[in-house]
Amino acid sequence: MATSADGRVTTRGAGPTSGPALRGAAAVLAVLGAPWITGAASPHHADGGAAVSFLTAPLAATLGVTGLLAAALVAGIALLRGPAAPTRRVAIAAEAGAGYAVAVLALGWLGGGVGALTAVPRTAAVVAVAVLLSRSSRLVTVGAGALLAALAAVETGLAVGPVAAVSVLAAVLGLGVVATVAGAADRRAELRRRTPTAVLAAAVAVVSALVGAALSGSRLDAATLRSVNGLVLATGLVLVAVAAVGWVLARSAGGRRVLPAAVGAGAAAVVVLTTLVALPAIALPERGAPLLRTVALGDLAVPVAVVPQRPGPNLVYVGAVGATVDGVATRTRSGSPGSWAVVDLPAGADELVVGVGSDRAALRLQPGTDPAPAALVAGLTGPDGPECLSAVLGAVVGGSAGAGGVLPDACPDAALTDADATVLRATVRFLAQRQAPVLHVIDDGSPRSTAAAAVAAAAAAEHGLPLTDAIDTGGAVLVVAGWETAGVRLTDEALGLSTVHGTYTAPWLATGPVLGRQTGAVTALTFDPRAEQAQRYVAALRGRGVTALASPAGIAAWGATAESGPRIFTAVQVSVMPGDHRHATDTWLPGGTFTAVTPPLPV
Repeated sequence: MATSADGRVTTRGAGPTSGPALRGAAAVLAVLGAPWITGAASPHHADGGAAVSFLTAPLAATLGVTGLLAAALVAGIALLRGPAAPTRRVAIAAEAGAGYAVAVLALGWLGGGVGALTAVPRTAAVVAVAVLLSRSSRLVTVGAGALLAALAAVETGLAVGPVAAVSVLAAVLGLGVVATVAGAADRRAELRRRTPTAVLAAAVAVVSALVGAALSGSRLDAATLRSVNGLVLATGLVLVAVAAVGWVLARSAGGRRVLPAAVGAGAAAVVVLTTLVALPAIALPERGAPLLRTVALGDLAVPVAVVPQRPGPNLVYVGAVGATVDGVATRTRSGSPGSWAVVDLPAGADELVVGVGSDRAALRLQPGTDPAPAALVAGLTGPDGPECLSAVLGAVVGGSAGAGGVLPDACPDAALTDADATVLRATVRFLAQRQAPVLHVIDDGSPRSTAAAAVAAAAAAEHGLPLTDAIDTGGAVLVVAGWETAGVRLTDEALGLSTVHGTYTAPWLATGPVLGRQTGAVTALTFDPRAEQAQRYVAALRGRGVTALASPAGIAAWGATAESGPRIFTAVQVSVMPGDHRHATDTWLPGGTFTAVTPPLPV
């Protein structure tokens, strides 16, 4: 390649040639393109589905975006070519862009398999346009640049969306202007000539970035500004402003020294704003719906639930001990996993800050304006709030809650269901048939517990089983309290006294924190926690990181149905040796399981 006195590319000399970057790029592209053209993988490379990639997700995304920017650079230079041949600096910029595009393709092929070769058409077009830039007429070059820009925009639009396609077109114009101004023999004259195009490119880039940010969940709030998306957008807008000011100053007399800074800021602005197409959308919760997320706190992935995520008091569950929620210290609760706090959310709250030790994480909120049902709020903030939250989350993971912010009117402790009443009557009848001399019922005064105690008393009278006001070690105990009271009483009283005829619990107490602590208590259930529907429910909880909240109330809200009449189940500890697949199921009880010890009881 030869250059004229004014720095423009000519083809005089030993015949038509390309720059070294283009010759190397063409050779590599020929090797990589063969399997794409023939539809076969290279014999020296494993298929992409089987190969182990050395490209991490961030590196792969970076290569993808920068490869797209390289295509935009070459397309912009070709699209904006003037009547004269391009200068040597402009031609080198195009060659470098083409060489980088091929390098990205090669790295993708080596690291990810033949799936990366879907970029061969665009890369081939980049190399072809870079060659045409110095070897063809302006009309052919501009047409090739337009086709390459359209190819890059369509490819991006199909993969990401129409807003991203518009961003690519803005990058084509912006990078083309930057390259032609920076490589011009008379930069100030070229700057004046390209100012309208630069203004158009900046306007399109800013508008598309703002629209894309809004569609991806960004909002004008502090939480967005602290997110990666918000920081990238803010940086891009600042660079656009700097480039605009520098552009104006560079056009004025004596502004020659400002020109490099203006061009550099403009190039940086295009690059930064274009990277928004590769960033994942901000995960915004559904407005006014129960919120379940996993946040990163140091090396831990901690589940956090906010119920009901409405203005007013909200119960917050954190799957770690010693956490704080908006500065409020959480506390552990007997019979419940993790830690808990009641936090008041204003109608305009946009985030909740969760901390463990020195680590902090911001949880996005959309509480809306409508308060939750008063009975639900009372239950969530009362002693049986954790069970209520587990029921709401059961509906969330089952897909029957969350759409439109649908919430139950009240918590499970508000009333005794007919199904639970039937189970309690069958349990008392079973104890009477086993000739227990007396029965002591433990309740906690909640509406459901009071109703359950009344049902148990009526059943005991019907079957001739006397009740006692205190625990009798020769009799039996029936616990119908909620999680918190049951967790305390089972440990402090029933377990310590070890009654001859055993300790039985209401079905809503069949949870890991209540019964999975080797209390020796048993319970009657109409479903088998080891059966298919219970395993699917626990698997859904595990997928959201809240297996510890598995509960009868949760599985009922999830959509489970009764499988049989009530059977007595006992919690047993199970030690699974490595390689033992006999218990390869999700566990309702951590380190244990429920086992049926009776056939269905008569009701």
